[in-house]
Parts: sequence; structure tokens; C-alpha cells
Amino acid sequence: MAKILPVVPSAKPGSMAAAPSGIIWREQHPLIGDQCNRCLVCLLYCPEGALAEKPNRVDVVLDLCNGCGTCAVECPQQAIAMVAEFSGDRGVFPLKEGTR
Repeated sequence: MAKILPVVPSAKPGSMAAAPSGIIWREQHPLIGDQCNRCLVCLLYCPEGALAEKPNRVDVVLDLCNGCGTCAVECPQQAIAMVAEFSGDRGVFPLKEGTR
């Protein structure tokens, strides 16, 4: 017999865990900074087509992004930074400082 447990929210609203996509193993995603001049080089190199040109900016389609970082490496202005997907503790029992 299975226990019926209450649903406990454990993800921030808008995070990948709140609305999971097919890419559940991604550890980082691109964040496009203000210094982007829309040269669109990143669109050419993205292997998944996860970057989209908008009228005044370049957007990241997180449902398609696999977190490879190619866009950040190829950006001539270095306007793309890779940020961690998850920022909380990993696992049920987090490790103490200095242990592995």
C-alpha cells in the first residue's frame, strides 16, 4: 500500500524544476548581459538553436538549451555568461565545509 504524501514545493518559481523540460541534466545555462551588441555570432554557433533574435535583444529558449556553453565561448564581446542551473544544496544531506 502506497502512502499518500502532501506535495511539498522545493523549487523556486520559474526554475527548471518547477516546469521541467526534456533537458533535466543541464547544470548551467547562458545569461546574456547588457553589453551584447546583437552581432548574432552566438546564433550561428548554438548547436541546439536555443538562441532567438528579438527586436532589441537576444533571448535564450531554455526548453532547447542543453547548457553546453558554446555561445559563451564564441561570443566576441564576451557578453554571455554561464550561470548555475541550481543554487541550493545538492542531495538530502549536504556536505560540511572542507569535506568531500
